[in-house]
Amino acid sequence: SSAVTNYRFEIRNESGELFYTNLPAGAGMNDTISVRTVTTGLSRDEGMHHADYITEDPNTGLSLLMVWAGEENAPYLSFGPADQRDSYNQYGWLFNGLDWEYSSDEDERVQAATLTLTCGVQWPLLASDLFFDDYQTYRERQQYLPTLAIAAAATSLLSLVLLFFFCRSAGYRRKVEGLTLNWQDRIPLDLYLVCLALGISVLLHGGDSASYHINQGANSTVTYVGFSFFALAIDALILACLHTCSVRIKARTLLRNTLIWRVLAWVGRFVRKVAMGWKVTKRPVLTFVLYLIGTVLTGVTIFLIPVYQGFVLWCLCRWVRQWRSIRDATAHIVGGDPDCHIDTLKMYPDLAEHAGQLNDLGSAINTAVDERMKSERFKTELITNVSHDLKTPLTSIINYVDLLKKEDILDPKAQEYIEVLDRKSQRLKKLTEDLVEASKASTGTLSVNREVLGFTQLLEQALGEYEVKFQAAGLTPVPSFPAQELYVEADGRHLWRVIDNLLGNCCKYAMQGTRLYLDVTNWNSTVTLVVKNISQNPLNIPSEQLMERFVRGEASRTTDGSGLGLSIARSLTELQGGDFRLDIDGDLFKVVVSFPACQPPTLAPSVIADESPVE
Repeated sequence: SSAVTNYRFEIRNESGELFYTNLPAGAGMNDTISVRTVTTGLSRDEGMHHADYITEDPNTGLSLLMVWAGEENAPYLSFGPADQRDSYNQYGWLFNGLDWEYSSDEDERVQAATLTLTCGVQWPLLASDLFFDDYQTYRERQQYLPTLAIAAAATSLLSLVLLFFFCRSAGYRRKVEGLTLNWQDRIPLDLYLVCLALGISVLLHGGDSASYHINQGANSTVTYVGFSFFALAIDALILACLHTCSVRIKARTLLRNTLIWRVLAWVGRFVRKVAMGWKVTKRPVLTFVLYLIGTVLTGVTIFLIPVYQGFVLWCLCRWVRQWRSIRDATAHIVGGDPDCHIDTLKMYPDLAEHAGQLNDLGSAINTAVDERMKSERFKTELITNVSHDLKTPLTSIINYVDLLKKEDILDPKAQEYIEVLDRKSQRLKKLTEDLVEASKASTGTLSVNREVLGFTQLLEQALGEYEVKFQAAGLTPVPSFPAQELYVEADGRHLWRVIDNLLGNCCKYAMQGTRLYLDVTNWNSTVTLVVKNISQNPLNIPSEQLMERFVRGEASRTTDGSGLGLSIARSLTELQGGDFRLDIDGDLFKVVVSFPACQPPTLAPSVIADESPVE
């Protein structure tokens, strides 16, 4: 009756005519909520009933709706889903409208018609029934929902924090430095995961059995303890898996400690052993054969072909990337950076061997350079120390020779000896000064005070001072200077020494009766001096060797030169930011000295004092 329940339904036949309903007069299904429409069957029972009623199944606790349809139709009607009518011994429409069950045996019923059942719950709830009681319980418990939500969020966050610290501390023990691997961390990961999956499956099966007994009303202590045991065991296995995975990740053995990795590593070692025994020309053949075998094997399962091809492409790209790193490192080493090191940890064997050789080459170059620099420093220090040690006795010799020259010595032989002593002592003084200056210039310890200088003007002054020496050497200077002055930024004292060494070298080694060409040009913002002359001795040594220390163009060493002039000139030129080049073509001796051109110095305007007329 609609007065004692909030449940509303109506039954219609195949033509849509209303067969039965418990809706009040004038009410419709639109006033209900949770409306469902189900097409079901009509059965006839031999039992005699004369009113609607609800029965309860003592085995399942389900409520069945029995409808009285009149004596001419059937004693009562019960409804169930048409697709399940042949699967159970009972059928009917449950009171809550959610589940279905049959209510009579197959022998006691005969299908008579197909009806459409539409059911729902009226709103608002007016009758005091199960729906009303559940709704009141929901309203009472609804006030606790915010508190329960906050508690659930807090406990979830706390669980995540505790899980983070659990994974972070995995593998570490008190008073033990580094990671400690236990017995489960040494089990291959894939075997460990298979055993874990089997264990969880067994526990889930046991937990499902305990849950079924609880649902069937077996609310005994043993059942609840068993269910809790299975749940805790599953949680323990999951935590153990997280623990060992965290340790393996920290120890970098997550993938390496697997049976699959070991098998692949064994295959790789076998292939490598076979391939390393082959010559370089046969290795590509072996690689191609292995590629074809892999293609055939993956071709059995079509979807594995893209995976295999992608793996091969990844290997090729990795090989190219490693080769590029080796090529870049080689360029760095050739470019003067022997400290460049190649990481060979994850390289292919052949590339790793080649990269290791390049690393050894860089170390060898570093060692050779260090030894060379050590030798150069030793030689420079030796020259500097010897030159300083020679200065003191040489100064005494020069002073005593000067005193002897001032004495009234009448013997001509003695006068000749004094002249020889004077000349040789001056030459020795010049040599020691050159030694000191050469060592300082090569090590870069000389101070450089750059200023804007007129280059052609400095050359003209030098030619004027060397005029007498040129005449004595039988040389005719042929200067070729531009009409306008050219300026360079250099140290005047060092630049003068460069020009002095070049002109002095010409006077010592140029052939008498020849011309000395001096050309000054300004090209591409560079001021260049070219000095050319003909050597009186054959120049049968390379130009680079001729610019080394103590090397002279004539092997007899009968001239006054020390073999340091060109070396000092080059060092001083480079020290000032210039360029020094020596070319030899037969007996033609050619030196090219160039400096960056600069603008002439800005002259300050003359300050003219205004004088007032004296009255």
